Amino acid sequence: MHSPQRADRLGRCPLLPVYTGLLRAQASDGTRVLSESPAMRSLKLTLIACAAVLASGCATLEEASIGLSCMLSQVTNSADPNCAKQAGAAPATGTGAQADRFGRLQAALNQETQQAQSAQTRAVEAMRNLPGNLRSVAGPVRTKPIEITDSQSHSTRRLISFSSVSVDMPLAAKGRPEYTRAMDTLKELANQLADNRGSSAIVVTQSEADVKAGRVNTQTGTSQTSHGKPVSVQKQSDASLPAGIERYTIQAGEIRGQL
Repeated sequence: MHSPQRADRLGRCPLLPVYTGLLRAQASDGTRVLSESPAMRSLKLTLIACAAVLASGCATLEEASIGLSCMLSQVTNSADPNCAKQAGAAPATGTGAQADRFGRLQAALNQETQQAQSAQTRAVEAMRNLPGNLRSVAGPVRTKPIEITDSQSHSTRRLISFSSVSVDMPLAAKGRPEYTRAMDTLKELANQLADNRGSSAIVVTQSEADVKAGRVNTQTGTSQTSHGKPVSVQKQSDASLPAGIERYTIQAGEIRGQL
């Protein structure tokens, strides 16, 4: 039986059980997350945030954000100071408790995928009012299966995690405020992923023709988030990519460790 506090929180998310199942069905194909309207996306992000903290019912978005960070920092061995208060929690026991731990982690991973898709949508929307040849184009949102071991029960489950998201950016739009807003959105996503996973990468694919003509910057490097997590910038050329386009792929760091 739920406590009054938890019952109140659950009351704020009446669609949570139904939507969580739908989300898992969408994410399990391992390829991409389906698109939806801005209104539906807003509702979904709210519900997913609630799912990330199922242990305490539907909490605030701030609490959900901390829940996502704590879950991912635990399986990536990446310390998060916001999680210190959870360190003294009693270990979960029993089959139901173990399943709940895996379920909460999958909900957190689903939230991360949705955050990436939302960032991609905002980056494309930022350039929508430009002429057609100056607009960004959304690429795939990729997920992949991962094996996670529960450190308490030593059981292993295969979960679905976010892998990468891509956006094609036209060189001719550089210098315009719309281009800058789109790039800021992608960089912010890379920083968020680095804080969640311990690291991330921005892989810039450039046309071979543009590289040979010196029309693009081929320098690489590594920056750090405000929490000291590395974000590497990698460059590669591709003969199949049309001239005048750079493909920005935001990749999440690998998940290692135990739940």
